[in-house]
Amino acid sequence: MSGAVYDLGVAVRAVRNQSILLVKEARGTYQNKWGFPKGHVDSGETPESAAIRELQEETGFGGRIVGLAAVRSTFHAGKPAIFLCYDAQIETQQYSQSAGEISEIGWFQLSELKSLNWVSETMHTLAIDALDGSRMSLVPSKSLSKDKTNYFVYNVNKHSLINL
Repeated sequence: MSGAVYDLGVAVRAVRNQSILLVKEARGTYQNKWGFPKGHVDSGETPESAAIRELQEETGFGGRIVGLAAVRSTFHAGKPAIFLCYDAQIETQQYSQSAGEISEIGWFQLSELKSLNWVSETMHTLAIDALDGSRMSLVPSKSLSKDKTNYFVYNVNKHSLINL
């Protein structure tokens, strides 16, 4: 049995003081559009570590994953495309401007979201959910494997959902 070739992307949804962290794309298909820090999972890294890497590369902020906010799946360019959006807690407070990829970084309140030019309607909706009180996230459960650093299980049960 052979595995499927797929496109795997990640995004980070971070909220602080009733504001959400967004980045404005500097170039490419989404130039001048706002969204979450995002990117592709590189060979040899977990989606969680890729999400934190993208957060740091695009904003300079360090953080940690606190849950899985959303999964988007589709079919693109002849292969399955999966996008995982993680909730993260910012752990470092200073940021530096990303060279070339991002033109602006900002913290936005709920009332400001509608006026932004968005990367996608999905990100816009996830940003609203994060700030309007309906933010929920699947929390990873404890791994049963010996290598607990690279093994995460997100499942729905009475203990796995949290309001952040």
